[in-house]
Amino acid sequence: MMRSPRLSIIGVIISVVSLLPVMTQATEPIQFDYMMHCQGCHLPEGQGFPLRDVPRIKNHLGKFLHVEGGREFLIQVPGSAQSDLNDSRLTAVINWMLITFSQTELPDNFQPYTVTEVSRLRRSPLVEVKSTRALLIKKIEKLKL
Repeated sequence: MMRSPRLSIIGVIISVVSLLPVMTQATEPIQFDYMMHCQGCHLPEGQGFPLRDVPRIKNHLGKFLHVEGGREFLIQVPGSAQSDLNDSRLTAVINWMLITFSQTELPDNFQPYTVTEVSRLRRSPLVEVKSTRALLIKKIEKLKL
């Protein structure tokens, strides 16, 4: 039995309409920026990609804010400092990542990044990323967070 072209079109329309809430949730501006500029390496849930030396951020990112130099590090790593995002959007994404992926690891006195702070820090991108990260992780481990 042959279907009417109208029924096929109606089926497609119903399918698309049923996906609209999911599509809208996934394209909130900050989450969209994460998807487009960070997720390729850190993956959708912030689990990182160890085989490519990309660290996980889930349940870990906020720990950097407990040690001297950690706050600066998060903005000065090449993925942040050299991002195509402007200062305002990068600030929003970094704060969103901290709260979304690592809220329980944030210090009690957590202060979100400001656009001014991000603008200043990203002007001095890190060159020695691996050694700086390793040093910060040692400091974090000493705190037993």
